[in-house]
Amino acid sequence: MPSEKVVVSVEEIESVVPEPDAPAAVFKRPPQPIPLWARIGLALLVPLLPVLCIFAAILKVAFRTQPPRVRAAISSFLSTLLIISGLLSTAAAVLVFSFVPIPAIVNTGMPQFDERTDFPLLNTGATLSSSDVSAELKPLVIVVSPAARMWRQQQEVASNSFGAGMLLEANQDGYLFATANHVATHGYVAAGGTPPHVMVTTAEGVWSVADIVGSAAPIDVALLWVPRQSGHAMFVQPVAKPSDGEEVFVIGHPEGLKYTLSTGLVSGLHDQIVQISAAISPGNSGGPVYDAHGGLIAIVSAKFDKNRDANAENLGFAASAQILDNPSAWTFYGAGRKHLETYLNDLKSIAPHPAPPK
Repeated sequence: MPSEKVVVSVEEIESVVPEPDAPAAVFKRPPQPIPLWARIGLALLVPLLPVLCIFAAILKVAFRTQPPRVRAAISSFLSTLLIISGLLSTAAAVLVFSFVPIPAIVNTGMPQFDERTDFPLLNTGATLSSSDVSAELKPLVIVVSPAARMWRQQQEVASNSFGAGMLLEANQDGYLFATANHVATHGYVAAGGTPPHVMVTTAEGVWSVADIVGSAAPIDVALLWVPRQSGHAMFVQPVAKPSDGEEVFVIGHPEGLKYTLSTGLVSGLHDQIVQISAAISPGNSGGPVYDAHGGLIAIVSAKFDKNRDANAENLGFAASAQILDNPSAWTFYGAGRKHLETYLNDLKSIAPHPAPPK
């Protein structure tokens, strides 16, 4: 049966006058679904975002059987608290990472050396083969990398460039290393300036902080020092005078190929510079040049740039290790002079190995 359309005009609505004796309508507000004490208690958890998340999950499950109005009120209130807590936690994290120093992510010592019970004896006069050099002397070589700062200049880490270095002495106080000055500083330290730290590591790959304690900038050699944390094994690296034409061994990290051994000859002697025929490449800088008895004769400094002459082959240069015996040629930082003099005094106490046969 079709229904009849009823139209009510605006004039008819306005003409309706309520009866004067009719009681006024009273609207009663329903009670709050969440008690005040519960609101205050949950609001106190705003600084603790993980705890608030746990409580929110518990309350969502506990109130799942409540009327829709109560569930909606709970969800709305918890969502508001979670948003506020998330914003506060984000702001706090930004402030912490911006202004609070983060813990060091490198060692302050050399645990790889601390754990050693002995070091090789290199003053016995025995002639070393290539395999002997690889087994005995490679563990004395380190990777050296200039320190790069991160986290708003508050944390030092290893940079992308690196060279080599070698252990000169291990005593009860720490470890003295030698490397190339340009590897450690990426240039020369200004007079009176404070040299930067460098990062050092061994084949294990655990980075440690080392101090630059000496620099012989004109011939591109630097001294590094790392304090000892434990252990008692001692070591003193013998220094040998190079002889023209003698066999040499070079250990370094050419082009990222870490702990590469190359052999060659002393091709020439040029005052404090030793010319060698052993293959060297970027990454060898600062590495040792050993003779056949394990004596240190030089520290790799540079190779001839083939951009200057494409025909240049096997032209490598190293700073003579004799510079270690001349403290007046050094600029020292901190206790650098003391460390070098201690090494030289201990070096005199070991008998030099016999000169190689002519």
